[in-house]
Amino acid sequence: MFTVVALLAASLVPPPGPVTITVESVAGSGCPANTATVAMSPDNEAFTVTYSDFLVQGNGSEAKKSCTIALRINHAAGYTYGIAATDYRGFAHLTDKAKGVVRNDYHFPGFPTRHSSRTFQAPMSDNWHVTDTPDGVAHGPCKDRKPLTVETELKVTGKGGGSFMTMDSTDSSVSTTYRLSWKKCAE
Repeated sequence: MFTVVALLAASLVPPPGPVTITVESVAGSGCPANTATVAMSPDNEAFTVTYSDFLVQGNGSEAKKSCTIALRINHAAGYTYGIAATDYRGFAHLTDKAKGVVRNDYHFPGFPTRHSSRTFQAPMSDNWHVTDTPDGVAHGPCKDRKPLTVETELKVTGKGGGSFMTMDSTDSSVSTTYRLSWKKCAE
């Protein structure tokens, strides 16, 4: 029993040395040029995406915006990672039976896509927070490292003319945090 626990704990430790993140592409109506930033945490156990202009306004009909980011996490050989949990934060002002939806997908090319979605109902005028924890972590490949693609969408539906939903803030304190699960590759 002790050996199994020790092996599991060892597999969750980040790789030695620096871990950096490179943004390969950013596209979408929710993240115009220079409005999304990505940063690795100092402990190498998470990265954040901070949006400065991700807002969708309903105006009495369905409206949506999305942002797709492809990134490469650079780390020591012999390790791989997956997304263990994702924290989303923002603000919603929903009136007159409007609904707001935040959806997030992430995947490595050739691997299954993880989908999550959360719906908020009117009346609402408050900050929102969602934590998505998958049933199991899908780690990326060990040898042929592929970029991780994350796509986030905000949607507002219904007749609430002044309804809106956002993932931005004036002080850049609202961000999406992707917590990583590291795994040592088999030799």
